[in-house]
Amino acid sequence: MTALTRRYIDQVVAHLPEGQRGDISRELAALISDMQEERLATGAGEAAAERDALEELGDPARLAARYRSAPNYLIGPELYPVYVRSLQWLVPVVLVVSLIVNIVVYSTTEPEGHVGAMIGQIVGPLISAMFWLLGSVTLFFWVFERVAQPRDRAAVARDGVRNWSVDDLEIEVVHAREARSEAIGGLVMLVLLALVPLIPTSFFYVGHLNDGGPFVNQDLWTFWLPAYYVLLAVEAMLGIWTIVQGRTTRPRLAARAALDVVAGVFFTVLVLTQQVIDPAIDSGIIQTSRATDWVDVLYLVVIWGVVLWDLYVCVKIWRTLGVPERLVTA
Repeated sequence: MTALTRRYIDQVVAHLPEGQRGDISRELAALISDMQEERLATGAGEAAAERDALEELGDPARLAARYRSAPNYLIGPELYPVYVRSLQWLVPVVLVVSLIVNIVVYSTTEPEGHVGAMIGQIVGPLISAMFWLLGSVTLFFWVFERVAQPRDRAAVARDGVRNWSVDDLEIEVVHAREARSEAIGGLVMLVLLALVPLIPTSFFYVGHLNDGGPFVNQDLWTFWLPAYYVLLAVEAMLGIWTIVQGRTTRPRLAARAALDVVAGVFFTVLVLTQQVIDPAIDSGIIQTSRATDWVDVLYLVVIWGVVLWDLYVCVKIWRTLGVPERLVTA
């Protein structure tokens, strides 16, 4: 059995219960072998015969749905891949939008907001939004499957999931899930980072330090803070790119590494040449005698610690993407 066929079978059984995997693996191996023999008999080459057989069997997720010993309950195997893909798209969108909307609503309705009260006001609506999303999407597919004509269901199943190709076997399922999850988490973190220059000291119950003004020096709006938001926007575009593609590629890793270095240099110059913290706070508790030097050193250690760690992660992923024989076990 070739590595390509092995990867295909592994991706099929990854969607099946543990007890079915052995039998289905052997059955699929025999089926693929027979299909290849038929094509070899017509004069096709070995590689072409294998590829054509796998293309005929189609998307591993769809094939696995047909092999399940138990039904998918509310959503049948024909629409189940579309249902899962819809949730993969909608959950992060609703999560980020709900988070932003609730933060904005709280900030505009509370004259003196505090972190504890904001968390309490955000968590409840966030959980409710997730439940409403899951329930409404599930109900829609349940009704559609029982009301729609077979040709309409087939059209949705065909158009709702991108066309599968043998080339997709080069993308390990585990890596795709990790890449999408990491990108979603990164977008949430970017939203929080975008709020940092705007957060007042009263938000953390220390408004007496500068009469409730922001922690960050507002004079930086002349250049440094707009440039900061440009960096966040570029990082957000990389994250969205990863979510849309559902995987990490080497060009994207190179862009991520380059952005890490640019951000590291940007923040280094910012810390060494500008007063980042509001002067009222600095003069009161931080900038005393030689403390400034130590604070700057601490900033630089944190900045380059984060940059070097992310570069290390990029190198690890880059090397993993170059391994052709990894099998899918998730």
